[in-house]
Amino acid sequence: MVITLHATDGTEIDIGILKTRPEGEGYRIQVILDETKFEDQFLSMRPFKCLPHPTQMVCYLAYPYENKRFISEDDVTDLEYDLLFLHKSPQEYGIDAWNGLYYDLQMTDEGFVGELRETDLNVLAAPPEEPRPIKDADLHPASEKHWPRRMTIQ
Repeated sequence: MVITLHATDGTEIDIGILKTRPEGEGYRIQVILDETKFEDQFLSMRPFKCLPHPTQMVCYLAYPYENKRFISEDDVTDLEYDLLFLHKSPQEYGIDAWNGLYYDLQMTDEGFVGELRETDLNVLAAPPEEPRPIKDADLHPASEKHWPRRMTIQ
């Protein structure tokens, strides 16, 4: 399944693939980014894979803690955690986890559709006490300034 970001101007960029394997009542998953679409950036003393754009750079943030990489019809959180991003302006030197981007994914007959949400990913700065530290209450409607507004996986 191809992972595609959809921009506000109608352009699309395929950023990787999702592999699934049936297991029990759900699926074991693996996200493989297409690294040719990303540029390497060293931001805030860490390497990032970033999508270049004239108004906003979007950088992939690998979830740094245990992720079972298992989804079901009722729960796709592990997939959402595998597709976290941060944003910054191209002129900024560093990057701030406050500027988190989270795609709230829904399973459909064709795959997945995700609407962009903003969130503070500083919650990931230290190992979480619970397995899923990003709560629904932490997700906010995304402002119009973001160019990748939607994600599909088909």
